[in-house]
Amino acid sequence: MNKIDIEKFCPSPVDNQAAIVFIHGFSGDRKGTWGSIPEFLRENLRLDGWDMFGFGYESQKRIDLLGIWSADASIEEIATKLKSTPELAKENYKALAFVAHSMGGLVIQRALVVSPELRSRTTHLFLFGTPSKGLEKATLFSWLKPQVNNMAASGKFIAQLRSDWSELQLDTAPHFKLFVTAGETDQFVPPSSSLEPFPEAFRRVIPGNHLSMLDAKSAADPCVKLLVAGITEDSALAGPRNSARVAVEAGEFQEAIDRLWPGRDQLDDGGAAQLAIALDRVGRRDEAIEILRKHKPEGTDVLGVLAGRLKRRWLMTRAAADFKGALELYQRGYDEAIGRRRPDYDQAYYHGINLAYLALAGSNRDDQVAREMASKVLSHTKLATNPNEKPWRLATEGDALTVLGQIGDAFEKHRQAAAIMPDPWAALSMEEQALRFADLCGLSEAQAKKFATIYEDAKT
Repeated sequence: MNKIDIEKFCPSPVDNQAAIVFIHGFSGDRKGTWGSIPEFLRENLRLDGWDMFGFGYESQKRIDLLGIWSADASIEEIATKLKSTPELAKENYKALAFVAHSMGGLVIQRALVVSPELRSRTTHLFLFGTPSKGLEKATLFSWLKPQVNNMAASGKFIAQLRSDWSELQLDTAPHFKLFVTAGETDQFVPPSSSLEPFPEAFRRVIPGNHLSMLDAKSAADPCVKLLVAGITEDSALAGPRNSARVAVEAGEFQEAIDRLWPGRDQLDDGGAAQLAIALDRVGRRDEAIEILRKHKPEGTDVLGVLAGRLKRRWLMTRAAADFKGALELYQRGYDEAIGRRRPDYDQAYYHGINLAYLALAGSNRDDQVAREMASKVLSHTKLATNPNEKPWRLATEGDALTVLGQIGDAFEKHRQAAAIMPDPWAALSMEEQALRFADLCGLSEAQAKKFATIYEDAKT
């Protein structure tokens, strides 16, 4: 019976929700291929919150006795085992980063093609020296082993994999972060096979040949630095936006998109807002705006979400129509929230603080309007009742105090908000808003940095 198993590297004393899974290549093994790389990653504080596994399978250089006695599993069989491994099930991990070498990269590519569930939880994919376009030399010996046959450039497996990968747009627009890496002196898997099937944006080249590219002697080796940078690029050192929490949230955003997108025209306010935020966070802002513009809201929350997408797009493009649209939606949301028989103070302060921001950020800056609204916002937060919105309330109070010049109190409010550990996207939004107010209100660089530190360093 073929031996395919998984082993946890560097056991963690806590139950993490994100895992890095290492997959070796042809004739490799789950420990020897990776050497000290898992240890170097474990020592990096930016990767706190990630478990690590080595996934292994039988892959010998000997000739298989096909149809007679035994043979190593085919890539298809290994991929099936990988996607159904209990240790990596959804109830254990919400986010998965796969690191594969050589043939192992074909294993994970196939697993992602056949398993939408695994694909939705995959946040990072690193392929080192993977013959994604197949190997010419394998064609000559394809009769020796199923695994060699699968790697043949002219074989059915490679042709089907590339076709499936392209049909799912995984070669051009994957929802996970993709890094395809070649060793600069690798002649076993030439760049024409490891790099060319993928767009330039996903390609990397590091020193070494097919094996030595992973022979890391320290955390400063290129392969280790590539992994650390790739996994942590959208995260903070610590706090509510550490890399593991950001990855888990990315998986949740993709799950929300997969679940809500098919029925996007029949969603209630909560569903429309959730889908729009998820689309926005994966880089599909224009689609998020379109979803919300078509939606007929019953409350003011959707108005705020749409206004927020327009505001963010205005910050990127400075399109006057987006500024006007955001301003009108925030004003409408504010008026409706305070005009109810029982005012919705949670919505009132949310819309109000954004009106204060636009009063300062627009071409017709009006400091008096901004200060008046900031004062109203503070009165609304005192009457807000939703306990689930406490981080937003505290951050909003901090922004209002910044507008009113009470900077010490503003720092304290933001510190309290960050201490609650809001979701990563919420923490990023709070930090960005605080920095924008700091800039508009003339705070020093040191003061602005203090706001950023609050959300990016758990020790503050």
